[in-house]
Amino acid sequence: MFSFKRKSTQRGSLALPLTRERRVDARGFSRWAWLAPSMVVLAVLLVTARLGSYPQYVASLVISAMLTGTGLTLLVGYARCISLATGAVLALGAYGSVLLITAAGVPLLPAMLGGALLAGLGGFVLGVPAVRFRGHNLAMITLVFQSVVIILIRESTGLTGGAGGLTVPAPSIAGISLSGDLAYLVFTAVVVALVLVLPMALLLGRFGRNLRAVSGNEVAAQAFGISVPHHLVAAFVCSSLIIGLSGALQAPVFRVIDPDTFGINTSISTLAYPIVGGMGSAWGGLAGGAVMRALPEVLRGLADYLELFFASLVLVTVLFFPGGIAGQLFRLRHRHGDQVTRESVPSAASPVARPAAGKELPDTAGIALSIDGVGKQYGALKAVDDVSFQVREGEIRGLMGPNGAGKTTLFNIVSGFVEGDRGAIRLHGETLPSGSPVTRMSHGLTRTFQHVAVFGEISVYDNVAIGLGGNGIAPVLLGSLLDPFPGGDARRERARIMAALDSVGLAHLARAKARQLSLGDQRRLEIARAIVSRPRLLLLDEPVSGVSEEETGQLGLLLRRINREQGITMLLVEHNIGFLAGMSDHITVMAAGRVVCEGEPASVIDDPAVQEVYFGKAGDA
Repeated sequence: MFSFKRKSTQRGSLALPLTRERRVDARGFSRWAWLAPSMVVLAVLLVTARLGSYPQYVASLVISAMLTGTGLTLLVGYARCISLATGAVLALGAYGSVLLITAAGVPLLPAMLGGALLAGLGGFVLGVPAVRFRGHNLAMITLVFQSVVIILIRESTGLTGGAGGLTVPAPSIAGISLSGDLAYLVFTAVVVALVLVLPMALLLGRFGRNLRAVSGNEVAAQAFGISVPHHLVAAFVCSSLIIGLSGALQAPVFRVIDPDTFGINTSISTLAYPIVGGMGSAWGGLAGGAVMRALPEVLRGLADYLELFFASLVLVTVLFFPGGIAGQLFRLRHRHGDQVTRESVPSAASPVARPAAGKELPDTAGIALSIDGVGKQYGALKAVDDVSFQVREGEIRGLMGPNGAGKTTLFNIVSGFVEGDRGAIRLHGETLPSGSPVTRMSHGLTRTFQHVAVFGEISVYDNVAIGLGGNGIAPVLLGSLLDPFPGGDARRERARIMAALDSVGLAHLARAKARQLSLGDQRRLEIARAIVSRPRLLLLDEPVSGVSEEETGQLGLLLRRINREQGITMLLVEHNIGFLAGMSDHITVMAAGRVVCEGEPASVIDDPAVQEVYFGKAGDA
């Protein structure tokens, strides 16, 4: 038989050292970063305005390609949805705007907006299957869309001119002709400079943050209220709107548009924009579009070898420079700023005593979580079989049992990832909807995961920001556009984020990427992300799995301090029985899908039924 004696420590020993918040933007970029690409576009205009007609013609195409690359960064770089339909989306924007001008007499700017909206509709059609498919399956669907659009354009001879092409009327605004290369370059640069503000706000704001979270870990994203289907569809629509406008801008430069202009070769070549530029950066598509569109003009003497050159360029980038152009530039700028080592963590990792004993809960404490007759069956297997127990407010309730006991299934039912076959789950008396992880945060429930589930490619700060909630697609899109103009609410949110990071000893690493942290610090980050929304109930799935004994003690102190100081009720699953017993006020034991024992840790561990579950016969250890 084994036993566990609980040790007590003074409350003061539970406090971990805190770090002082830096007087910098913890998100890691300047408040005015969303304006910088527009400034670059205007700089291209100033440089080429004094050159001849041909450089101005090329500059118009380069600036349009920069807009295309930005749209692809949103979809390919951030959402990680490979699309081979960029040519078709460009065609929808180009043909849509030209037809509105020629057939309906719509002025240039509204016609271009109409072409972009038509492309956005195409993006919606593409986005719907993206909800169900990923990887090569999604790429094949986009390839089918590309082929269908081009075939329809080619066969609609009476409307689009078919294979012979469609003549684009000379552009003009309010009777002012833009047919000259310089005039149209100025028009293109001004439009792109103004429009780029919106996608850059999306990329640098909440929408871009959530897309990168979805691409990193869809399950964890759902746990914090991010609807994966809504975000992916929105990514396709927003990307297609941007690319469609680029197609509308290119049409007057081409003067005649035909299906071959927007064929599969265009889709493949534009896909290289974010790859060469850098898929992980908001600047990637911008830089890749500029370079990949300008190089054919610079290397005209090697026209017969251009395809080989571009293929080699993409291959070299993927193999040796995965961050692309933008990644290399940022690496040169921050040569020593991208290193986070274990030594950089503050003294919160110093040795301390084991977790303290739990507090005495008053009999009048309310019921935080009520699990009533919950069951889940897979064929003949009853994974969870009529489980019922309650967790009182402010309590740390441990849930233990051997492998296959049903703990994980029950945990997933409570957190909404699995729909129970029967029974009810109530949080503070309110019945939780079945199988709905996205809505759990609105009911005051958050969770951590057995396998650490931080979003590695975004900053520590942004990981915690996701934990604030408000991750529905409408508030996220609106918030992204308003983020460059922070008000009082934004300042209060930032203060809450930094306070949560400070409470776990990670405030000084707010700007680091989450993947750079040690496993123990990633566990701390998960806790900060979970508590920043001030939840009613926190589900902890093996929070010390894989960490050292020293870190185990520290994490135990941290969780108990959060429980005491913030009053957050916790339901804790852990295979480390010593840790679980030291942390828990009460323990529930499951075996074969059923509850076999409940009570205080010492009495539960000594119970013959628990001994039978773990060792095969009672009383023999």
